[in-house]
Amino acid sequence: MYEDMTPEKIRKRILSRLTTDLQTREGSFTYDVIAAAAEEISEAYHSLDALVPAFYVDETSGPYIDKQAGIVGVVRKAGTAARCAVSFTGMDGAAIPAGAVYYTASGLAFCLEDSVQIRDGTGEGVLAAAEPGDAYNIAAGEIVTALRNYGGVTGFSNKAADGGADPETDEALLARYLERMRKPATSGNPWHYQRWAKEVEGVGAARIISKWNGPGTVKVIVADQDLQPATEAAVAACAAHIEAERPIGPAVTVEAAGTLEVAVAASVTLEGGVSASSVRAALEEAVRAYLKSLAAAAFSGNVDLQLEPLEAGNYEVPFNRIAFLLLSVPGVLDYTSLKLNGGTENLTIPAGSAPVLREVAVT
Repeated sequence: MYEDMTPEKIRKRILSRLTTDLQTREGSFTYDVIAAAAEEISEAYHSLDALVPAFYVDETSGPYIDKQAGIVGVVRKAGTAARCAVSFTGMDGAAIPAGAVYYTASGLAFCLEDSVQIRDGTGEGVLAAAEPGDAYNIAAGEIVTALRNYGGVTGFSNKAADGGADPETDEALLARYLERMRKPATSGNPWHYQRWAKEVEGVGAARIISKWNGPGTVKVIVADQDLQPATEAAVAACAAHIEAERPIGPAVTVEAAGTLEVAVAASVTLEGGVSASSVRAALEEAVRAYLKSLAAAAFSGNVDLQLEPLEAGNYEVPFNRIAFLLLSVPGVLDYTSLKLNGGTENLTIPAGSAPVLREVAVT
């Protein structure tokens, strides 16, 4: 904004306003004093640029988003740590202390929540991820090493971990802040339920179906930050939070979003030197991002069954849009065949569901 306020420009402006007979040529006392002042004034102007993202926040405003959002009670979600059950085998009486550390092959660390003592050759415990994050939602058997060995313990095996969620991104926090400002929530209106749902860790989006089972009923459909179905733990936490906040009266049902799998198959004509595998990877990335944007737009709205049928909340994946994304991939000249879930029609996504990319095939 103030890039043009250079020391040279400021110095010239000051010198042009002098009305005395003082010597102002370069090297004179007057010139040097004004030049030094111009440097400081220029720096002050440039410092003002830092105030713009502080007062008019966007995705690039960093910690200022937290400060602005905090004014209206919107606090960044810290993320949650994944947890999983673990079984130990060994000699009776062998003990594993609380805090024992175990690792996956990729180096993700988990800590034993409570001490475990082996009886009848086995012992059961719970491992918690060392830090929040979706990456810690590992499959069964992925924990393979221990920080140290404990006497009498001969083996261990983990069940699948869940409940891990990444800390809220700047983009997601900003969206909640702007939503709070632009969509007034009051007296248990749909925006109120949407706000309560999105305050919960592991919930990134929520769609509200009013009067879904008649008057006095509300359904809250929740998805995670990636617009995928929320975990059971997130759904339970969301239901408990809404129950604590909602007004007396409505019967509230909270459930995870459904999914509709999407498969794309294309036969293409390529430029020389371009491989089908590289086109497949680029198309997969583009389609995945597009499907996420569709779900985000759908989950920003709500449905009132007293005013409209549930089908009014359905939305589509346009066939022509997928064709456009394919032809936008560098190196694709044309396609001879394109199928979306085996057909050439638009896909209809139910109101409470999100599209999930199952596969992309390019030949």
